[in-house]
Amino acid sequence: MKKLKKLSKTVLVLIIIAELACGAAECVAINNLAWEHIVARRTAAVTSAVCSFDPAPLTKNLKKQAKKAKESVGQVVDETVWTTDSVNYRTGPGEKYDRIGTLGAYANVKRTGITLNGWSRVEVDGESCYILSEYLTTEMPLITAGGQKGEYQRYALSQLANYGWDDSEIVPLIQLWNRESGWNPNSHNKRSGAHGIPQALPASKMASEGSDYYTNGNTQIRWGLGYIARRYGSPSNAWRHFQSRGWY
Repeated sequence: MKKLKKLSKTVLVLIIIAELACGAAECVAINNLAWEHIVARRTAAVTSAVCSFDPAPLTKNLKKQAKKAKESVGQVVDETVWTTDSVNYRTGPGEKYDRIGTLGAYANVKRTGITLNGWSRVEVDGESCYILSEYLTTEMPLITAGGQKGEYQRYALSQLANYGWDDSEIVPLIQLWNRESGWNPNSHNKRSGAHGIPQALPASKMASEGSDYYTNGNTQIRWGLGYIARRYGSPSNAWRHFQSRGWY
């Protein structure tokens, strides 16, 4: 009888263990199904979000921000610059911005900044505007006159090397002929008869450089440079003589 009871207890324990094992297995199975269901739902949600995502607004915004960054001033300066050619100045740093006006060659303006996309922020008539940096230089040009006067001066500059003179000799030459004629080929002194840009006396002396000597500024310039070379050696010497004597 005791053996039977002992056996019954053993069987009962085994049955309980088996039931617990089955229950645990069922729980694991249920948990696995639940986990798979959760994963499936999250995957579907992410897939739906990715498929419905429109990158256009984000791309447009990024491009706008990048463009704005390039147009910003990357270097703040305070300097005088000169235009190297006729150039437009605009309301912003780019060709798309409205044109305010045009500056001629060799005009000087104050530069306050340089943008990352190659434009300069300058002040024109007290207003802030922008000019493409490649049209500006910090080196003061030897010639700043515009119009026909500037063209004559640049022609004279191109001839200096023929006499072995440095380009800097254009500075005293400009001062000399500014005083003599204002670089006007039609300038004529009624009292003395001196004529042209170099004020040759008489005017017919310049015929050695061309028959059009009376009206052609370039012909007059060539003769004038030859005269200075023979008599003074250089424009700077001629200018010093003029300053001390009032003539050359």
